[in-house]
Amino acid sequence: MSAEITIRAMVEGDLEEADRVFRRAFGTFFGLPDPMNFRGDAGLIDSRWHSYPDGGVVAARDGTMIGFSFASQWGSLGVFGPVAVLPEYWKQGIARQMLGPTLDIFARRQSRMVGLFTFPQSAMHLRLYQDFGFWPRFLTPILAKPIAGPHRVPGAIALSTASDRAVHVDACRDLTESIYDGLDLGGEIANVLDRGLGDTILLREDGAVAGFAVCHSGAGSEGGSQSCYIKFGLVRSGDGAAARLARLVAACEDFARARGVDQISAGVSTGRHEAYRAMLGMGFRIQLPGVTMHRPYVEGYDRPDVFALEDWR
Repeated sequence: MSAEITIRAMVEGDLEEADRVFRRAFGTFFGLPDPMNFRGDAGLIDSRWHSYPDGGVVAARDGTMIGFSFASQWGSLGVFGPVAVLPEYWKQGIARQMLGPTLDIFARRQSRMVGLFTFPQSAMHLRLYQDFGFWPRFLTPILAKPIAGPHRVPGAIALSTASDRAVHVDACRDLTESIYDGLDLGGEIANVLDRGLGDTILLREDGAVAGFAVCHSGAGSEGGSQSCYIKFGLVRSGDGAAARLARLVAACEDFARARGVDQISAGVSTGRHEAYRAMLGMGFRIQLPGVTMHRPYVEGYDRPDVFALEDWR
């Protein structure tokens, strides 16, 4: 069978089929009665390809897509995933054939580190990624809670309403640089704003940006129409960081309430112990247990003093 498999770059015409493969693969993995209902009306594949059109790798048999993998880029950090294979082709080495070409994308981009999210209970997934140099770091659960509020957080604004967008994006980059050299969410910020997939919520203190969160919400976004999904969030470390994170999350809840959704979700590494505890203290509960893996085996920004949220799924 391996001789019949071709590996190639993903193109725009592949997006609809890639979405179908994604839903069938993960919906089956999680045991949904109808796998095609996985993630509802969220549009993860379309969103990522338009941000990183060089990031997709497709596995095809006789010209028909049977799997794909994807490489996103947050400045110096590569984010690997999702990797999806149709269930009838599981355990046939298809994912393994795609991993090398996907890692070549990160090499061309000169990523300092590549990270991924996977399932700690799956020996198959852990073994596969370890064979390619990824090693488990910390449990990183996806957390969720019902929307509360309204809060009307002082100093919080939506970037879409700011007249000096470029200045604020630079300020967000300064924050991410403070926790990891070269980390840059500019592409993710542009994606949600330019394509109408959500917004970036800014938290300002003393005239400066002290935190921000890239939020997806609405049909076709990575959050879908039923949830506000914080893809990445960060507040300044130091005195008052936990309270600062609570204000940022409250501002995201206000945004979500205005969008008409009733749930907010975010991921956080347990290696950022204080941030994890702060999220639990706000009422978040584990929705999906996960583990992050790094290549090479370095800490990245998994430190107790870092108050960052992210979802690498």
